Amino acid sequence: MLKAYDTMLQSEVSADLAAKSSSFEPYRYECACCGEEVYLAAAYSTSMVPHFRHRSGNNDVECENYLGQFGAISIDSRSRKSNRERVEFYFEKSNKTFSLGLRFSSEEINAYEQHNVVFELRSSAAEQAFFTLLINNTNFAPDAPTMIPIDRFAFSYFLSNTLNGTKRKYDFLKIGNAPTFFKLQGNDSDYKAKLVRGSVLYTNVPYFVACQSQYPTSHDACFPDEIRVDDTFCFETMGRKFLGKVLTINNKTAQIDALVLSWGYQLEASETLTLLWPPAALVDDVSTIHSDYAYLYSSFELQAHGNINVHSEDIYKITNGVSKVSITPKTKVFKKNAEIIIDKSGQYSSGFDVIPSAVSSASTYTVPDDSIYFLFSRSGVKPLSKGQSIFLTPHSEIIRYNFGYTTGHIYPRQQKELTGELLLYDILAHCKRTEAYDRNIFSSNLLSNTACQYLKQCEDSGLINSVAKRYIEGERL
Repeated sequence: MLKAYDTMLQSEVSADLAAKSSSFEPYRYECACCGEEVYLAAAYSTSMVPHFRHRSGNNDVECENYLGQFGAISIDSRSRKSNRERVEFYFEKSNKTFSLGLRFSSEEINAYEQHNVVFELRSSAAEQAFFTLLINNTNFAPDAPTMIPIDRFAFSYFLSNTLNGTKRKYDFLKIGNAPTFFKLQGNDSDYKAKLVRGSVLYTNVPYFVACQSQYPTSHDACFPDEIRVDDTFCFETMGRKFLGKVLTINNKTAQIDALVLSWGYQLEASETLTLLWPPAALVDDVSTIHSDYAYLYSSFELQAHGNINVHSEDIYKITNGVSKVSITPKTKVFKKNAEIIIDKSGQYSSGFDVIPSAVSSASTYTVPDDSIYFLFSRSGVKPLSKGQSIFLTPHSEIIRYNFGYTTGHIYPRQQKELTGELLLYDILAHCKRTEAYDRNIFSSNLLSNTACQYLKQCEDSGLINSVAKRYIEGERL
């Protein structure tokens, strides 16, 4: 089959684009006919085109003959014929424990709740479940991970539910003293790191590495210069002792390739993906924005239904590496190490308060060190630094952000409109051009007291300010 359902992008994907993305993660692709797992075949073949195939024992003839048409599989997960859990393994630095992040769609939660379905977690296929959880709207929120702490040690875990009974095996830790890699999420010191499910690592990506055994010393030795170690610590969980490291592999060399291969991984050069605009709040691994569009920088070309789950007409290439993307619910980009989920902010739920946005004005504004500030003007948008003084001109504005949310607007201070004597003094102070005075010019004008007194002075001097003259003629002074 040439097309399948991509559980990571939650969209249809063609086999040739999947091959270009080097997408070989387990349980990533599902058959659009029966919902069973399929895998990418002939990715590097010179005699066959890339295609998806069922694994041995789960296929039938009709599925293998299925080609599919783009659009037959909706981005919406309701079109899926399987009811598979979506799961990731995490390490949480705050409590130094491992967890399982389990998520279902709204439709799946409602369907499971009607049948009182229970999720089951086992450390082997033959034993009784050591953890169970009823799948309902109390225990799960739609498309948000429910974190399940893992308190029983195993190298692999088996996940199932009481509706279909199928036990799916998920590999967790490497056997023996081999290190297991987790990709860091965000930049916080109390980080959360997600298990690398495949066998590929990338350069210039920060990883948390866990080694299982009695505080092993073999991996505590000095690494080559190409590997930068930022943190090392020991911890206990699941009744075992672990050594943890935070490291980054800076360069790909023959020595590093051999070292990484001995750990059961392979190393590739990383891709770059950055959300340029607008500012986003990170909620449960989702970048939430208040816009219908997002501007992305990527070191790779965005390919509809290949590495991003939107249609081609939703991608507008601005320049090399920069694209404007129309945001649909749970827009996701995924290629190699580069991964982001973007969603538009919906209605506020009753459990959250609306963040008020303060409004103020200033002629000159000095940026404090309490938030993130951007200057908006006719020249575009630019970030501001602490202590920077900005002169606010007409049609300019400074916006303050906290955690991606707008919390303040600073507008240019409106000047008071000058009238009467104050206006005349301002004209005389700033405009020095004069001309010969002719009293007959103002014979038809209705003169104010300020104008009459000024014209008397002009008769004595024989000169009149050119700007004041125009203002008197227009009866504005």
